[in-house]
Amino acid sequence: MRVTVRAEHKKGVNRRQEILDAAAQCFAKSGYDATSMRDIAKHTDLLAGSLYYHFKSKEELLCAVHEEGVRRIKEKVLLAIDPRADAWTRLEQASIAYLESMLTESIYAQVVVSELPRRRSRKLRNILVAHRDDFEDIFRRIIDDLPLQPAVDRKYWRLSLMGMLAWTFVWYRPGNDTPANVARQLVDLLRHQTEA
Repeated sequence: MRVTVRAEHKKGVNRRQEILDAAAQCFAKSGYDATSMRDIAKHTDLLAGSLYYHFKSKEELLCAVHEEGVRRIKEKVLLAIDPRADAWTRLEQASIAYLESMLTESIYAQVVVSELPRRRSRKLRNILVAHRDDFEDIFRRIIDDLPLQPAVDRKYWRLSLMGMLAWTFVWYRPGNDTPANVARQLVDLLRHQTEA
């Protein structure tokens, strides 16, 4: 009996992951608004109505995909950072891992970058912003350690860097440059203007 319950539980977990993967693929390709639950179901062997067993709404599904995307990016960024390195090196490592994850590895990352919270309901917007803020805390802590000129506002410094990194999703084309080099250039651009 226990084996059966575990098998069913494992199957449920796999189904949930299968749905998340399908939703991430659909949202990345067509956008949240243009994707229906029926579109997501076509990428699984479930009926559209069966998706509601795992997720109460498409909005809840977007929230889960976004959370998974942020988790994956955050995991890669944290693994890339050498805690013994100086702050500039850690910032470069975090920026490179972020861009590599966003630009080359994950449809989940595409959803995180392309689905803007302000276009959503207040409840969903608050959740998506909380996911983003949790991720940006990594950069906030590193930037707090940077030797910057006293007049530099670290909040706007961080927002500038995060904006530049996120915007690469729009203009980056594989083959012209590597994500690592782009990240280094963007960090250096701010560093040379503001380092103490």
